[in-house]
Amino acid sequence: MKRTLMTLVPALLLGFGSATFAADAAKPDCTAQQKAVDDANAAAKAAAKPDLSSCADKKGKDKTACEKPLKDKAKDDSKAAKDKVTEAKKALACCKNPKKKGCPG
Repeated sequence: MKRTLMTLVPALLLGFGSATFAADAAKPDCTAQQKAVDDANAAAKAAAKPDLSSCADKKGKDKTACEKPLKDKAKDDSKAAKDKVTEAKKALACCKNPKKKGCPG
């Protein structure tokens, strides 16, 4: 009985060890999705600040009138960039866990 247990326990441990290794090896490669998230974050950060340098030489109401459309465009661009970040993060989450709710497949 003791001899049987001495052979059975190491065999079970080897089985669990190889199963864990196989699970680690089966992880999907999500580097493209991670790069997309990083790029989207950088674009969102860049879109958040409008370029007002073309209005620097103006004063008063002229300056305000010049800046308003630029700020509105930056606001719209920022919202679109944030939407892209959200989509990229969802794609990354689905890559890491394809069985997650809302993921295709």
